[in-house]
Amino acid sequence: MKQRDFESWSKNDLIKELINLNKRKKFGLVWEPKSEDVADLCKDKLPVLEEAKNYQIISNNSDIFNILIEGDNYHALSVLNYTHKRNIDVIYIDPPYNTGNKTWRYNNNYVEEEDAFRHSKWLSFMEKRLKLAKNLLKDTGSIVISIDHYELFNLGALCDEIFGESNRLGILAVVHKSEGRNQEKFFSTSHEYMLVYAKNKNHVYFKKAILDPEIKESFDREDEKGKYKLKNYLRSGGGDHNLRINKPHFYYPIYVSPDLTDITLAMKEGYHEVLPITSSGQERTWKTIPNTFLKNLKKGEIVAEKDKKNNVQVFQKYREEKGQLVKTYWMDPRYHAIHHGTKLLENIMGNKLFDYPKSLYLIIDILKILASNNAIVLDFFAGSGTTGHAVLELNKEDDGNRKFILCNNNENKICEEVCCPRINKIIKGYTDLKGNKVEGLSSNLKYFRTDFVDAEPTDRN
Repeated sequence: MKQRDFESWSKNDLIKELINLNKRKKFGLVWEPKSEDVADLCKDKLPVLEEAKNYQIISNNSDIFNILIEGDNYHALSVLNYTHKRNIDVIYIDPPYNTGNKTWRYNNNYVEEEDAFRHSKWLSFMEKRLKLAKNLLKDTGSIVISIDHYELFNLGALCDEIFGESNRLGILAVVHKSEGRNQEKFFSTSHEYMLVYAKNKNHVYFKKAILDPEIKESFDREDEKGKYKLKNYLRSGGGDHNLRINKPHFYYPIYVSPDLTDITLAMKEGYHEVLPITSSGQERTWKTIPNTFLKNLKKGEIVAEKDKKNNVQVFQKYREEKGQLVKTYWMDPRYHAIHHGTKLLENIMGNKLFDYPKSLYLIIDILKILASNNAIVLDFFAGSGTTGHAVLELNKEDDGNRKFILCNNNENKICEEVCCPRINKIIKGYTDLKGNKVEGLSSNLKYFRTDFVDAEPTDRN
């Protein structure tokens, strides 16, 4: 870069330079911006959608349709900013990982590992789309981005800038190939990441759903309020803070009738007196003070039963709706990308048509947490259509009414020959490779293609 001679500058030139320096970013990600043909095209023309009715799927009489858009996702997102601004609940995307292995094109050319501007091109590409995507989210909405180590740090800094560091809900490590990659020279990679951001952390929809099948099965009882399991009202866990001597107001007798149907704090003749004392004789405490216990009792959340030694125990109903503590480390055989991604897709389509689809169950589980029963879910890197499949499966599981919008370029005819046929089979049913008939998940789909119309430049378009 040519050195500038500030001594020859006028006072006005120096003032302008000072103003520009004050405007510069003080902290954050800086890269060489790269122009992109698909974005430049929108400067002179207005992107629109044209319906392709020959790809429409109808399997019920509902007027509710899911949407599949064929075309560059920058154009699709531009149109959705007119039709769905602040109307999307959850965005899930699995963008190009920018590995340099000729898996991603920029301006119609593969971006290779030796490209000096590889990261700048990827960041320019992602920034444009994430800014459009942010406009689509409701205040209660969230975005989930799958990524591996190649662009993890850059993506994190970019998302902090666009969505705000304070709106980062978590960085999840997902074990997608527990056996690891045996061809790697150093550490054998076995996991990827999901970056999760809220549009507004103070209003975001977040449900502590039950993801672990074994935990779900432990809710083995049911009443008119739903499924539950019993938890002993005796406060558990180590430490002196659970001892009577340190919390005497949490130590009190509970009285239970001989037939276990009446529970009270008032002493009654013939009733069992139950105290928070362990089998070893240690005086501990109940979970709550007496007033809170009585409130729980009035709600029908307290029950008494006898253990194997015929001792009366007091329990609280722990409701399934309270979910489980969702951790940042996701390891479950259901998340294996080959078994529940690649092979699942082969089983549906009859042969291998797409490399490295995500596990269906991984997407279902993240939607259980972030997508309410009536959510609209957007995936603008739709690939083989796993997100759409996941939405329909989750609706079947919990009787939800979620809808999806998928955006897919048609490189190698992936939209026409993989994504759309997969959704068609999922909706209408199919026969798998073993000859088993799989029942369809009744739904409807409209198929659109991006196009352009001439438009006079205005502030709006």
